[in-house]
Amino acid sequence: MMRETLRTRMGWLHGWVGFLCGLCLLCIFVTGTLTVFDTEITLWMQPEIRVRTYTPPTETALHAAAQLLRDQQARGIQSFLNLPSRRSPTLQVLHFNGHEFTGDVLDPHSGARIPTRETAGGKFFYDFHYTLRSADMGGVRIVDILTLALLVAAGSGVVIHLRALLPDLVMLRLSVSPIRSWLDAHLLAGVLFLPFIIMCSYTGILVHADRLFPWQPAVGHHHHGGKGGRQGHGPSTPATTLLPVPPLTPLLATARENLQGRECGFILFAPDRLTISASDASGPYLSRDHVDFSLPDGHPLGTTLNRGEIASTMQLMRGLHYARFAPPGLRWLYFISGLSATAVMATGLVLFLMKRRRKSGHLMAFRVAEGLTITTVSGLPLGVLAFLWGNRLLPPALSGRDGWEIAIFFTVWGLCLLHGAARSLSGHAPSGWREELGGIVVLGCGLPLLDILTAPGAWMTCPGIHAGVAAISLLAAFTALYARRRIAGDRA
Repeated sequence: MMRETLRTRMGWLHGWVGFLCGLCLLCIFVTGTLTVFDTEITLWMQPEIRVRTYTPPTETALHAAAQLLRDQQARGIQSFLNLPSRRSPTLQVLHFNGHEFTGDVLDPHSGARIPTRETAGGKFFYDFHYTLRSADMGGVRIVDILTLALLVAAGSGVVIHLRALLPDLVMLRLSVSPIRSWLDAHLLAGVLFLPFIIMCSYTGILVHADRLFPWQPAVGHHHHGGKGGRQGHGPSTPATTLLPVPPLTPLLATARENLQGRECGFILFAPDRLTISASDASGPYLSRDHVDFSLPDGHPLGTTLNRGEIASTMQLMRGLHYARFAPPGLRWLYFISGLSATAVMATGLVLFLMKRRRKSGHLMAFRVAEGLTITTVSGLPLGVLAFLWGNRLLPPALSGRDGWEIAIFFTVWGLCLLHGAARSLSGHAPSGWREELGGIVVLGCGLPLLDILTAPGAWMTCPGIHAGVAAISLLAAFTALYARRRIAGDRA
């Protein structure tokens, strides 16, 4: 009896916490899953970049980049130099614009500026994933609180289904009653990917533990993507004297030696010194180890290696969450796991509504909830696809086009909200589902064709990246088509 009471209470907790927080968590997981390939998405969104493979930058290119960076610093733009890597083979002079790191792309051989279209790129998904596009710590705290709620929902879900878990998994009933088949799909994805969901949630909270619990001693803060944190970015007071920069190739060789053979990721330029930091991709321990050099002579000032048990543990937690070190195979595993975790949340939201439809389907609160679920489950992917379509359809030379891309995303998502709410409130929710899922089918199937028509040369330069984006958009289209047919058959 006591066990049944516990299961009933846990069922209530799992349902309500899962639904109320799941709407936002689904958005966080969709954008987080896309962030696994944020660098590749940015390259897809800048088809003008025709640098095929990674080669170390020449001294000529490094000198040109340092000159460009110093010119920007003299104008009060606090930039830094991002070095080429296997995932992103160009030199980049970047600054923080309040949401993303953006800036000039340079050829690693000649140092010439590559005239690329302005784009928010894959960095847009990263910013949304961890700040909900809020540009302040408020969004980060909301994401962390939602992630704690996800751990509660996962724990209560395990308690509810523990007793009958094995029979439910063995007797997978995808062809029987709609509610039973949705529940089995929810259970199967949930059990298989529970370790991944818990790992991502736990490490995600720890990454910002000092922000969530500010009374704790600071454990360090890292901004993802091979950049030097958020401090000091954006407009700043120009220094009175910016000392000249010595040749960088020998400094990089010295830094690599002092960083125990790890590749260098980026260079920060202060008026009187420069700092070369280890690459985020150099291993699972994501540190901020760096070597300082004096200007203008390039004399080594010292090496900072963060060691110790707590520092190493935090570096490993960050490394596992951001997965910057991951080779392509492991990156795809992260991506598939992220999609499956998203499927757990989407099926959970649908189940919550199905279980309550008979008793509460006529209530205004239920119809609002279903309108929000339509907007989140089908409207968000529609917004993402519209964002990628916008990148190809907006004129490449348009000023401020990165802002236009983001405006397209939020406009389409906002229209999905109005459409989903109107359909649900008028008692035609199944039509709302079918129409928005139909939109995903059209945009998902059309994106590869649009890409071939608007950037034919890029398929020759980076076939893997363009084929990958095409495959994911087609997967979204076919998943939406399957769900649309199920909803037509089930009458939602």
